[in-house]
Order: sequence, then C-alpha cells, then structure tokens
Amino acid sequence: MNKILAGFLAGVVLAVVFGIYVFLRGKALVAFFKGVDEGIAAVADQTLFYLILGGFAAASLFFGLISGVVYGLLGSPVNYRLVALGATVLFSILALVSKQPLPGDKVVWNFAVGGVLGVLVPLLVG
Repeated sequence: MNKILAGFLAGVVLAVVFGIYVFLRGKALVAFFKGVDEGIAAVADQTLFYLILGGFAAASLFFGLISGVVYGLLGSPVNYRLVALGATVLFSILALVSKQPLPGDKVVWNFAVGGVLGVLVPLLVG
C-alpha cells in the first residue's frame, strides 16, 4: 500500500480515538478554552465542543499524512517505530516539565498519536 495512503488511514483511526477522547473530556476542554480567551468564552458550549472535535479530527488526518511521509523517508518499520516511540516520550516529558496547561492531557495526546500511528502505519504499508 502507498505509504501516504497508509498514513491517512491510520490518521482516520487516530481521529476515531480522539473523537472518543473528546466525548469523554469534552466538558473539561470546553471549560478550559472558555477560560483562556474572552472571544472564545462568547462561543456557545456546543459550538465550541464541535470545533474542538473538528480540530482533533483535522490534526489526526494531518499527523497521519505526515507519518506516511516520515515512514517513506525512513524506509524501515523498526526505525519508524523507534522514532515514533522516541518522539512520544520526548514530547511527553516536555509536556510534563513545561509550564503549559493540561500536561496530563498532552501526555495522553502524545501516546495516542505515537501509539496509533507508530503501530498502524507500518502494518498498513505491509
């Protein structure tokens, strides 16, 4: 299978995973984003929820496509999985030590991206 198509399909699976995540954490995410900016606070909760859901879906597809390109550049499932694991751990550590909000959520996001794409892209390429 084409590597970019494999990345896109893995991105679709990641979008489903993030969709479930957003449905579970939606109220907390809406509350967080409403507290960040006055303009966002004026948006209806349900509208903001769907914007967040759409953002996660779009990011999932984008990361999927990028992962297909990266897999094509690396050419080896072992190297690709090592890069995915390394990036997941590195970005998770950075999320925990930085002074940015939602560190626990960011770790979950990192492991979702690294886990789903790191496993599925090589499997789908065959």
